[in-house]
Amino acid sequence: MQDLSRLSHTRNFEKGTVIVAQGDEADIVGNVVSGVVKLTNMSMSGQQNIVGLLFPSDFFGRAYAETSRFSYEAATDVTLCSLGRQAFEGFIARHPEVEHALLLNTLDELDAAREWAAMTSCHTTMQRVATFLFILSQRSDNRFCHSGDKIPHVIIALPIGRRDIAAYLGTTPETLSRNLQTLVRKQILRPIDTNHFELVNASELVELTGEMREDLESMYGTGKLKA
Repeated sequence: MQDLSRLSHTRNFEKGTVIVAQGDEADIVGNVVSGVVKLTNMSMSGQQNIVGLLFPSDFFGRAYAETSRFSYEAATDVTLCSLGRQAFEGFIARHPEVEHALLLNTLDELDAAREWAAMTSCHTTMQRVATFLFILSQRSDNRFCHSGDKIPHVIIALPIGRRDIAAYLGTTPETLSRNLQTLVRKQILRPIDTNHFELVNASELVELTGEMREDLESMYGTGKLKA
Protein backbone atom coordinates (compact mmCIF):
# COMPACT_ATOMS: atom_id res chain seq x y z
CA MET A 1 0.00 0.00 0.00
CA GLN A 2 2.86 2.37 0.73
CA ASP A 3 4.36 1.66 -2.68
CA LEU A 4 0.99 2.23 -4.32
CA SER A 5 0.28 5.45 -2.44
CA ARG A 6 3.54 6.94 -3.68
CA LEU A 7 2.47 6.37 -7.27
CA SER A 8 -1.18 7.41 -7.08
CA HIS A 9 -3.00 10.71 -6.73
CA THR A 10 -6.60 11.91 -6.71
CA ARG A 11 -8.11 13.62 -9.73
CA ASN A 12 -11.55 15.20 -10.05
CA PHE A 13 -13.59 15.49 -13.25
CA GLU A 14 -16.81 17.40 -13.78
CA LYS A 15 -19.85 15.73 -15.31
CA GLY A 16 -19.51 15.49 -19.09
CA THR A 17 -15.70 15.65 -19.11
CA VAL A 18 -13.96 13.20 -21.44
CA ILE A 19 -11.27 11.65 -19.25
CA VAL A 20 -9.65 9.59 -22.02
CA ALA A 21 -10.87 9.71 -25.61
CA GLN A 22 -11.09 6.68 -27.88
CA GLY A 23 -7.82 6.27 -29.76
CA ASP A 24 -5.88 8.55 -27.40
CA GLU A 25 -2.81 7.43 -25.47
CA ALA A 26 -3.91 5.24 -22.56
CA ASP A 27 -1.62 6.86 -20.03
CA ILE A 28 -3.62 6.51 -16.79
CA VAL A 29 -5.27 3.70 -14.84
CA GLY A 30 -6.75 3.53 -11.37
CA ASN A 31 -9.97 3.18 -9.40
CA VAL A 32 -13.20 5.12 -9.34
CA VAL A 33 -13.50 6.70 -5.88
CA SER A 34 -16.86 8.40 -6.36
CA GLY A 35 -19.26 9.02 -9.22
CA VAL A 36 -19.92 7.05 -12.40
CA VAL A 37 -17.75 6.78 -15.52
CA LYS A 38 -19.34 5.99 -18.87
CA LEU A 39 -17.48 3.91 -21.46
CA THR A 40 -18.44 4.55 -25.08
CA ASN A 41 -17.32 3.28 -28.45
CA MET A 42 -17.61 5.19 -31.72
CA SER A 43 -18.43 2.95 -34.67
CA MET A 44 -17.09 3.43 -38.18
CA SER A 45 -20.46 4.96 -39.13
CA GLY A 46 -20.09 7.58 -36.42
CA GLN A 47 -22.63 6.07 -34.02
CA GLN A 48 -21.70 6.26 -30.34
CA ASN A 49 -22.54 3.18 -28.26
CA ILE A 50 -22.40 2.85 -24.47
CA VAL A 51 -20.44 -0.28 -23.67
CA GLY A 52 -20.06 -0.02 -19.90
CA LEU A 53 -20.47 1.89 -16.66
CA LEU A 54 -17.85 2.10 -13.92
CA PHE A 55 -18.89 2.65 -10.32
CA PRO A 56 -16.93 3.36 -7.11
CA SER A 57 -14.22 0.70 -6.52
CA ASP A 58 -14.20 -0.33 -10.20
CA PHE A 59 -10.86 -0.42 -12.01
CA PHE A 60 -10.36 2.31 -14.59
CA GLY A 61 -8.25 2.02 -17.75
CA ARG A 62 -6.24 -0.89 -19.09
CA ALA A 63 -2.70 -1.97 -18.39
CA TYR A 64 -0.40 -3.00 -21.26
CA ALA A 65 -2.36 -1.00 -23.85
CA GLU A 66 -0.80 2.04 -25.49
CA THR A 67 -4.06 3.48 -26.83
CA SER A 68 -7.60 3.44 -25.48
CA ARG A 69 -10.19 1.36 -27.33
CA PHE A 70 -13.01 3.27 -25.63
CA SER A 71 -13.81 6.78 -24.49
CA TYR A 72 -14.07 7.27 -20.73
CA GLU A 73 -16.47 10.07 -19.83
CA ALA A 74 -17.59 11.36 -16.44
CA ALA A 75 -21.32 10.52 -16.38
CA THR A 76 -21.52 12.37 -13.06
CA ASP A 77 -18.95 14.39 -11.16
CA VAL A 78 -16.16 11.86 -10.69
CA THR A 79 -13.18 11.37 -8.40
CA LEU A 80 -10.47 8.95 -9.52
CA CYS A 81 -7.49 7.52 -7.72
CA SER A 82 -5.19 7.44 -10.72
CA LEU A 83 -1.71 6.24 -11.60
CA GLY A 84 0.42 6.53 -14.68
CA ARG A 85 -0.06 3.38 -16.76
CA GLN A 86 3.65 2.59 -17.08
CA ALA A 87 4.20 3.18 -13.36
CA PHE A 88 1.32 0.81 -12.61
CA GLU A 89 2.76 -1.84 -14.92
CA GLY A 90 6.03 -1.59 -12.99
CA PHE A 91 4.10 -1.85 -9.73
CA ILE A 92 2.30 -5.07 -10.64
CA ALA A 93 5.57 -6.54 -11.92
CA ARG A 94 6.96 -6.00 -8.40
CA HIS A 95 3.80 -7.35 -6.78
CA PRO A 96 2.64 -10.48 -8.64
CA GLU A 97 -0.18 -11.03 -6.14
CA VAL A 98 -1.74 -7.77 -7.37
CA GLU A 99 -1.30 -8.87 -10.98
CA HIS A 100 -3.06 -12.13 -10.07
CA ALA A 101 -5.95 -10.23 -8.48
CA LEU A 102 -6.20 -8.00 -11.55
CA LEU A 103 -6.42 -11.07 -13.79
CA LEU A 104 -9.21 -12.55 -11.65
CA ASN A 105 -11.09 -9.25 -11.79
CA THR A 106 -10.73 -9.16 -15.57
CA LEU A 107 -12.14 -12.70 -15.84
CA ASP A 108 -15.06 -11.68 -13.60
CA GLU A 109 -15.72 -8.74 -15.91
CA LEU A 110 -15.70 -11.06 -18.91
CA ASP A 111 -18.18 -13.41 -17.23
CA ALA A 112 -20.45 -10.49 -16.34
CA ALA A 113 -20.28 -9.18 -19.92
CA ARG A 114 -21.35 -12.58 -21.25
CA GLU A 115 -24.18 -12.82 -18.73
CA TRP A 116 -25.36 -9.34 -19.67
CA ALA A 117 -25.23 -10.15 -23.39
CA ALA A 118 -27.31 -13.28 -22.81
CA MET A 119 -29.76 -11.32 -20.68
CA THR A 120 -30.30 -8.52 -23.19
CA SER A 121 -30.81 -10.97 -26.04
CA CYS A 122 -33.51 -13.17 -24.47
CA HIS A 123 -35.17 -11.18 -21.66
CA THR A 124 -38.17 -8.90 -21.97
CA THR A 125 -37.72 -5.14 -21.76
CA MET A 126 -39.15 -5.07 -18.23
CA GLN A 127 -36.72 -7.78 -17.15
CA ARG A 128 -33.81 -5.77 -18.55
CA VAL A 129 -35.03 -2.55 -16.93
CA ALA A 130 -35.58 -4.26 -13.58
CA THR A 131 -32.14 -5.88 -13.72
CA PHE A 132 -30.47 -2.57 -14.54
CA LEU A 133 -32.24 -0.84 -11.66
CA PHE A 134 -31.35 -3.64 -9.26
CA ILE A 135 -27.70 -3.37 -10.29
CA LEU A 136 -27.81 0.38 -9.63
CA SER A 137 -29.36 -0.26 -6.22
CA GLN A 138 -26.53 -2.62 -5.32
CA ARG A 139 -23.90 -0.11 -6.37
CA SER A 140 -25.51 2.84 -4.58
CA ASP A 141 -24.24 4.44 -1.39
CA ASN A 142 -27.42 6.50 -1.05
CA ARG A 143 -29.28 4.89 1.85
CA PHE A 144 -31.51 6.59 4.37
CA CYS A 145 -34.11 5.76 7.02
CA HIS A 146 -37.56 7.24 7.32
CA SER A 147 -38.65 8.17 10.80
CA GLY A 148 -39.29 4.93 12.70
CA ASP A 149 -37.79 2.69 10.00
CA LYS A 150 -35.17 0.12 10.95
CA ILE A 151 -34.24 -0.95 7.43
CA PRO A 152 -32.51 1.71 5.30
CA HIS A 153 -34.10 2.59 1.99
CA VAL A 154 -32.08 2.89 -1.20
CA ILE A 155 -32.12 5.81 -3.60
CA ILE A 156 -31.49 4.77 -7.20
CA ALA A 157 -29.83 7.54 -9.19
CA LEU A 158 -29.90 7.15 -12.96
CA PRO A 159 -26.27 7.90 -13.91
CA ILE A 160 -26.92 8.62 -17.58
CA GLY A 161 -29.77 10.12 -19.58
CA ARG A 162 -32.85 8.07 -20.41
CA ARG A 163 -32.04 8.04 -24.11
CA ASP A 164 -28.62 6.54 -23.31
CA ILE A 165 -30.16 4.05 -20.86
CA ALA A 166 -32.69 2.97 -23.49
CA ALA A 167 -29.93 2.41 -26.05
CA TYR A 168 -27.91 0.53 -23.44
CA LEU A 169 -30.86 -1.76 -22.72
CA GLY A 170 -31.82 -2.23 -26.36
CA THR A 171 -35.15 -0.40 -26.21
CA THR A 172 -36.63 3.05 -26.86
CA PRO A 173 -36.89 6.01 -24.45
CA GLU A 174 -40.70 5.78 -24.65
CA THR A 175 -40.71 2.09 -23.69
CA LEU A 176 -38.24 2.76 -20.88
CA SER A 177 -40.49 5.52 -19.49
CA ARG A 178 -43.54 3.22 -19.64
CA ASN A 179 -41.67 0.53 -17.72
CA LEU A 180 -40.57 3.04 -15.08
CA GLN A 181 -44.17 4.24 -14.75
CA THR A 182 -45.29 0.63 -14.29
CA LEU A 183 -42.78 0.17 -11.47
CA VAL A 184 -44.09 3.34 -9.84
CA ARG A 185 -47.73 2.19 -10.15
CA LYS A 186 -46.80 -1.15 -8.60
CA GLN A 187 -45.21 0.80 -5.72
CA ILE A 188 -41.84 -0.80 -6.35
CA LEU A 189 -40.30 2.61 -6.95
CA ARG A 190 -41.21 6.02 -5.58
CA PRO A 191 -40.18 8.93 -7.81
CA ILE A 192 -38.19 11.71 -6.16
CA ASP A 193 -37.34 13.65 -9.30
CA THR A 194 -36.63 12.86 -12.94
CA ASN A 195 -33.44 10.90 -12.24
CA HIS A 196 -33.90 9.65 -8.67
CA PHE A 197 -36.16 6.93 -7.32
CA GLU A 198 -36.57 5.41 -3.90
CA LEU A 199 -36.52 1.60 -4.04
CA VAL A 200 -39.59 0.67 -2.00
CA ASN A 201 -39.83 -3.05 -2.69
CA ALA A 202 -36.57 -4.75 -3.64
CA SER A 203 -38.08 -8.25 -3.57
CA GLU A 204 -40.67 -7.42 -6.23
CA LEU A 205 -38.02 -5.70 -8.34
CA VAL A 206 -35.90 -8.87 -8.23
CA GLU A 207 -38.94 -10.97 -9.17
CA LEU A 208 -39.43 -8.84 -12.29
CA THR A 209 -35.84 -9.49 -13.41
CA GLY A 210 -36.59 -13.16 -14.03
CA GLU A 211 -33.39 -14.03 -12.16
CA MET A 212 -32.57 -15.35 -8.69
CA ARG A 213 -31.45 -12.64 -6.28
CA GLU A 214 -28.36 -14.67 -5.33
CA ASP A 215 -27.34 -14.88 -8.99
CA LEU A 216 -27.81 -11.15 -9.51
CA GLU A 217 -25.83 -10.27 -6.41
CA SER A 218 -22.99 -12.65 -7.26
CA MET A 219 -22.74 -11.32 -10.81
CA TYR A 220 -23.29 -7.64 -10.33
CA GLY A 221 -23.22 -6.73 -6.67
CA THR A 222 -19.47 -6.67 -6.13
CA GLY A 223 -18.11 -4.41 -8.83
CA LYS A 224 -18.53 -6.57 -11.91
CA LEU A 225 -20.88 -4.50 -14.05
CA LYS A 226 -18.93 -3.76 -17.20
CA ALA A 227 -21.21 -4.85 -19.98
